[in-house]
Amino acid sequence: MSVLSAHDVVIIGGGACGCTIAYLLAKQGVSVALVDKGEIGREASWASAGMVGPCACQDRDPWFLAATRLSWRMYHELNDELFDVTQRRIGLGGEGELVYVDGEDDLADLDKKVRVQRDAGLEVIVMDGDEAREREPALPDRAIKAACNPAGRFLDARAYTAIIGAAANQLGAVVYEGKPVTGLVRGRDRVMGVRIGTDELHAQTVINSSGAWAGGIDPALTHPVEPMHGQIMSVQGPPCGLRHNVSQATRWGYCTPRADGRVVVGATHELWGFVKRITPAGVEYIGEVARRVLPCLANQTIIDIWSGLRPQTPDALPTVGPDPRAGDGYLWAAGHASSGMTQMPATAAVLCDLVTHQTPRIDISQLAIERYLNNEPVHEHQVFHRFVQI
Repeated sequence: MSVLSAHDVVIIGGGACGCTIAYLLAKQGVSVALVDKGEIGREASWASAGMVGPCACQDRDPWFLAATRLSWRMYHELNDELFDVTQRRIGLGGEGELVYVDGEDDLADLDKKVRVQRDAGLEVIVMDGDEAREREPALPDRAIKAACNPAGRFLDARAYTAIIGAAANQLGAVVYEGKPVTGLVRGRDRVMGVRIGTDELHAQTVINSSGAWAGGIDPALTHPVEPMHGQIMSVQGPPCGLRHNVSQATRWGYCTPRADGRVVVGATHELWGFVKRITPAGVEYIGEVARRVLPCLANQTIIDIWSGLRPQTPDALPTVGPDPRAGDGYLWAAGHASSGMTQMPATAAVLCDLVTHQTPRIDISQLAIERYLNNEPVHEHQVFHRFVQI
């Protein structure tokens, strides 16, 4: 074995989370190496729809509410900060997140969603159908009531990951692409680095941010994360444009705009292992989402269809923090499920706190790996029931 280099921190996984951790640490003068089995940002981050904004979720709070709030603030700060470093934009935009109903039977569900958000202290604007269409002209005539979180935003997750990864590199982070991690380097009572084939990278701290692959890095450090496949497409936007992330209160699926006028429509949820593919059933499902949520998209040109693997956990919460099985020098930052971009900057900020021996700015006790090690019952979040049977 030869030692390629030694760093303060080695991060496994060059997705949006790993790149953000690398950037934030490099800003503080921490020596960082970022290692990815393929190209930076080409897995879940590449496939993400990029909807972000503060949000309450009864099954996942208090972490989810605090993390989405902090992440929203961080995106706005990073939007200008990363432009100053790279002269490139992350595609942050939008006028809110809008949820509507088109039938009397669904009004109670919308009202419940509004109560949950307002009880959490978030602003929600409730409108009748005419008011909603004035705010978002792309809405169908059958919409009878809507609720808008004006803080909702969209961003280009592909651009974000590439830009913040490049910014981390400019600040001194060393990037290794096409280098699968084959194991951990262990010392007495601690992790000392990672193995890449016959080479080693040594570090004081190793952060596992490898998404759906996080549970396979070391056989002694298992994790119940698994790949949740998603098929997504983009279409030409309607003539009136689209200003909001739009969904229906009682049905799955969403439409979210892009700065260049495209609309991203998604998504399927399929559990079939580490396989990415586009299927007729998946395309049919996404097409139905487009026709149902925004009928004005029904005859718009399809621009692209792609798929990715979300890191799904039983409770749809990430695992963040140390692992008692590893001893010192090992931290988790994995398992953000289908809400990765929404909460990811907060995870990165907390990891920086841990590496620099600061008190985490958000309580992470809810996210400890011990919840899977102590045979405690884990609530299965409803996202598990959203996949398409194919």
